[in-house]
Amino acid sequence: MADLNPVVDEPSVSPTSFGEQLRRAREGAGVRIEEIVAETKVSKTILEALEEGRFRRLPERVFSRSFVAQYARTVGAEAAPLLASFDRAWEAYRDSSGVHANLTALDDDVGPAIHWRFWIPILGGALILLGAGLVILLGRSSIVDELVPDPRRSGAHRLSTPGEPRAAARPTPRLTPVAARPLSEGAETMVALTVVVEPGEECWIHYRDGDGETGQRLLTGGNRLSLELAGPVKLTIGNAGAARIEVGGRDFGNLGMLGQVIHTEVSREGLAPLGHDEAGVS
Repeated sequence: MADLNPVVDEPSVSPTSFGEQLRRAREGAGVRIEEIVAETKVSKTILEALEEGRFRRLPERVFSRSFVAQYARTVGAEAAPLLASFDRAWEAYRDSSGVHANLTALDDDVGPAIHWRFWIPILGGALILLGAGLVILLGRSSIVDELVPDPRRSGAHRLSTPGEPRAAARPTPRLTPVAARPLSEGAETMVALTVVVEPGEECWIHYRDGDGETGQRLLTGGNRLSLELAGPVKLTIGNAGAARIEVGGRDFGNLGMLGQVIHTEVSREGLAPLGHDEAGVS
């Protein structure tokens, strides 16, 4: 009996062929790429990367997929076929390059990772205290072994030879107080910031602090992510219209449009926009 539901293999799509598909849709509609930038507020650099198939220059998949949907609406094309092609092209790109691993959204129940972050510093501190105690005990033992018995408190007094002059008592040296060490300069440059995501939205952030430490997170709506980093901190925010930043006791909103990617520098004084495509920061 013939199979009534044959399996049809979907054609493979590369990032380059997907980009050509986007460009043909735009040119067929007679729309310039600058018009899509003005309509969607997505930077021209990202749109060109989509059309040229340079996925390495794109943000995470969830944001890039949103940009494709906005692109399709602007040129009057059906979004579903383009999104399906994008998904297959992204899978091919991920398998060949090994980059852009899927991020795990931050939620209220983060499981065992919290326990490890809680216990590792405690265990490390306990080991340090144990080592310090051993050093102190060994130091005291060596001092006791090297001390000469006091003749006034023991029977170990050595009789002086008649006519031998007694050695003059050595004066006890004065102890000079050690000046307090100044605070480390790094302590004055730490920046404490909190990223807050509006309910029902998602936001992707990437940071690099003054010491070169980097990281990225995908946050879901209603979540707060607090960081303490060495300033100044370079911060990239995807879907900027869904986020606000608290730093130095002030709340910074209006970071950009929904779906827009912005770059800003965070210090203890506040936020400073970077680049030419970003929305203003109030």
